[in-house]
Amino acid sequence: MDNIQYIGEWLLPGKIGHFLTLLSMVGALYATICFALASWWEGTNDTLAASWKRMGRMGFAANALAVVGIFATLFFLIFEHRFEYKYVWQHSSRTLPVYYMISCFWEGQEGSFLLWQFWTAVLGLVLISRAKKWEATTMTVVGAMQVFLATMLIGIYIGSYKLGSSPFILTRLDMGAAPIFQNPNYLELFLKDGRGLNPLLQNYWMVIHPPTLFLGFALTLIPFAYVMAALWKRDFTDWVRPTLSWALLGGGILGGGILMGGAWAYEALSFGGFWAWDPVENASLVPWLTLVAGIHTLLAYKHSGYGLRATALFFNFTLWLILYSTFLTRSGVLGDTSVHSFTDLGMSGQLLAFMLFFIISSTLLTIARWKSMPSPEKDESAYSREFWLFIGALLLTMVAGLIAIDTSWPVINKIFGTNKAITDPIPHYNRYTLWFAVVVGLLSATIQYFRYKDSDIVKFLRSLAVSTVVSAALTGIIAYVLSIGSAALIALLFAGVFGTIANLNYLITVLKGKIRVAGASVAHIGFGILLVGILISSAKKDIISLNTTGIDYGKEFDEKNKKENILLYKDKPMKMGEYFATYKGDSIVGINTYYKVQYEKKKNAEDTPSETFMLYPHVQINPNMGMIANPATRHYLTQDIFTHVTSAPDNTQSNSKSEELKEGELAIGDTLVTKNSFIILKAINPAPIVSGYVPMPDDIAAGAKLQIVNIESKNYDAEPVYYIRNNTENRVDAEIKDLGLKIKFDKIIPEKSKIKLSVVETAVVDQFIILKAEVFPYINLVWLGSLVAVTGFLMSVHRRRKEGVKVKKA
Repeated sequence: MDNIQYIGEWLLPGKIGHFLTLLSMVGALYATICFALASWWEGTNDTLAASWKRMGRMGFAANALAVVGIFATLFFLIFEHRFEYKYVWQHSSRTLPVYYMISCFWEGQEGSFLLWQFWTAVLGLVLISRAKKWEATTMTVVGAMQVFLATMLIGIYIGSYKLGSSPFILTRLDMGAAPIFQNPNYLELFLKDGRGLNPLLQNYWMVIHPPTLFLGFALTLIPFAYVMAALWKRDFTDWVRPTLSWALLGGGILGGGILMGGAWAYEALSFGGFWAWDPVENASLVPWLTLVAGIHTLLAYKHSGYGLRATALFFNFTLWLILYSTFLTRSGVLGDTSVHSFTDLGMSGQLLAFMLFFIISSTLLTIARWKSMPSPEKDESAYSREFWLFIGALLLTMVAGLIAIDTSWPVINKIFGTNKAITDPIPHYNRYTLWFAVVVGLLSATIQYFRYKDSDIVKFLRSLAVSTVVSAALTGIIAYVLSIGSAALIALLFAGVFGTIANLNYLITVLKGKIRVAGASVAHIGFGILLVGILISSAKKDIISLNTTGIDYGKEFDEKNKKENILLYKDKPMKMGEYFATYKGDSIVGINTYYKVQYEKKKNAEDTPSETFMLYPHVQINPNMGMIANPATRHYLTQDIFTHVTSAPDNTQSNSKSEELKEGELAIGDTLVTKNSFIILKAINPAPIVSGYVPMPDDIAAGAKLQIVNIESKNYDAEPVYYIRNNTENRVDAEIKDLGLKIKFDKIIPEKSKIKLSVVETAVVDQFIILKAEVFPYINLVWLGSLVAVTGFLMSVHRRRKEGVKVKKA
């Protein structure tokens, strides 16, 4: 122990928390060893195996209690505003409401690892009580996972290597070199408040999305553990029923967590949508795809004996990809490419070891037992359900692999020194995932009509005839009404409609409406509705905030966004689609500024509106992240109107006489925004000729050619002059009396290729905002399809559990 140095001093709660992190690791390690020995002796010395199993249970119980204690201690520190602890100071503040303080818990790496560890402990306790003959072997795997998760939180040094990062380290011990900590009153002077929660996470979805997602992560371990247990014991029959239940539960929970993330992105982020193919979004989607692939091949194995090896591989892949996504998210490699990723805490090597341990050990065991896994000698019939289940699983794995490769370019670049980047991810990923979605949608519609072992192809085609005709007719009607002309989009629309209709028909005609056995059909119906919702809401999205005045908002806006953002002055309606929008003012609530935007549905400005409503998009000026925009949405049954502010000045003074000085450094094309004008630097004139300036032979002169756009979209030109004569700086100001502007060319900044302007504006101040508004048609189909699909998973879990109860009673 001499080579181990603990991180510093601890106040009482920190000492308790740190002790519990160590106890959780020791308990998990002890449990893993005991369960491994119990598994070793099972079948040869059952008495000894039972003894080791009892000790393993005690060790895991100690781990679980320690994890609960860590949870409670960290919550206590956050709720008590104990900013002397670095984790509390980094992620919380006194201004946060209680429900957002809960989100603070898992904003940081340490808290999210603890959340994962908590769910794994809960699932381990359930396995101890229910796994029966599989307990020792599966709990060896669960215990090993707990050991690695515990090491992420212990925060000790072994030699010069730091193992994990503790959430209980004191701020002054981690940042002791900072001068503020030399003052004995640093707490009262400098740590009165914390840095607060990331503004993007201040949303109710962030209270429930991370716990759900991490429960999904933890659940992927259980099918993997059963596969390892079956391989270890060479028992390939009894493991199927419990594994199927756990895999279905994992698929439903992880899928639900991913969809909650989409709902959060839709409500809290300003990119306009629910899925942006962000690397961290992809990192959770990819293992879900392989998990679903494993569920389908496990069903094939259960009913036909085909697909055992594929199932083992798919469940292996799923956990590997969960661990790989953990490495991607937490190693810092995605820091510049994702809004979700964590910064590097120096644990990249530890994360890599975590991942490689499970990959290497499971690979070796799978290879060792590969030949002993039963596999029918005769190939399955091309007209059998198990054949097409395997084809569907293979397609899911292929698209998962393609997404994983594209997501991994930051890692590939770092390893091989390349510089490949996906600059426009949405069209890039959509280009190939669309066709996979088409084929998978068609398979979800047809596979259930096949029988296991073999099918009568004529009966198969006859059973699908009505669904095909109805789906084709509905697809044609929808495509015509919504003006969908692309062949690819029509194919996707048909796949979604066909998946919905065919599975509904199967539920009614084949299952005779027996909902209790219809989990798969319900999940597939949800998937079909989801495809239709994604297609219509994305392809037919309508941007109504079009810039029809031609105002140039400056270099901060690219050409696309200049066209798609509208300038609204206070109390001056502007036409947006079938609405007139009016900016009615703003109010400051805490650190947020809310903008009141009135929508009136009418054809002409003088008409009486058929509908009027208010939206309140808001922004937060964050010292670390700049302006954070939070959208506001008007929800209808058939569409959403999505609005967010993209730019706004300080509107604290309204409708009063003011004289304000505004200074700015501008390159050519830049814009200086005043209360009532946009001042755009168009060019630098090396030979200015303006009133008030008479050029001399030895002058060094420059004129700033400016375009000024006022609140009524009128354009003005001006050219202030800066010149040096007899080694003396001189200036000729430009004045626009109509706008109350006096513009001075202060100086040239050659090292920045910029100039400095000073503008004095004397005018009646009008407030304004620049905003973007989009209409998402039939977006509710996305949420409906998501809900139905998750419900189908949970229905299947309930059915499998009831089947298990019947087997036990028999």
